[in-house]
Amino acid sequence: MTVLVVGVPDGEQLELLRAGIQRNPHFRVLSHAHDPAVALAHARILLPDITVLSLPAGLDSLDADPGILGVFHGVRSLDPPSGVVLRTASDRVPRTVSGLAVEGAVHVVREGDSEALMRALRTIGLRRASCDPDEMP
Repeated sequence: MTVLVVGVPDGEQLELLRAGIQRNPHFRVLSHAHDPAVALAHARILLPDITVLSLPAGLDSLDADPGILGVFHGVRSLDPPSGVVLRTASDRVPRTVSGLAVEGAVHVVREGDSEALMRALRTIGLRRASCDPDEMP
């Protein structure tokens, strides 16, 4: 499964996230972008199976950041739609983020919870492998 990482600046945090994802041989980070416009361009060209979208700290609503919201809707509108893992840095899930979770296709995990991230990636991967990414089998 191919993975696009969005919202994590270059540096140690990105490398740790990339290494954590690629520790499982079924997942390969094919690109990353910190800027939402660049992320959408990468997504349209590369058609990632999964997008890991890191939300800025203090974000209370996805609607509060048009760039992040645009990336979310943009990758979900691809054909086939990219599964999405929303990584939140806060202790609580922002109110409008929790409502976006879609069983098997969109997951919300806390930053630093590598087990939850891998569960989300595997769930999306199994859904994608069924050739029916957004419908229940």
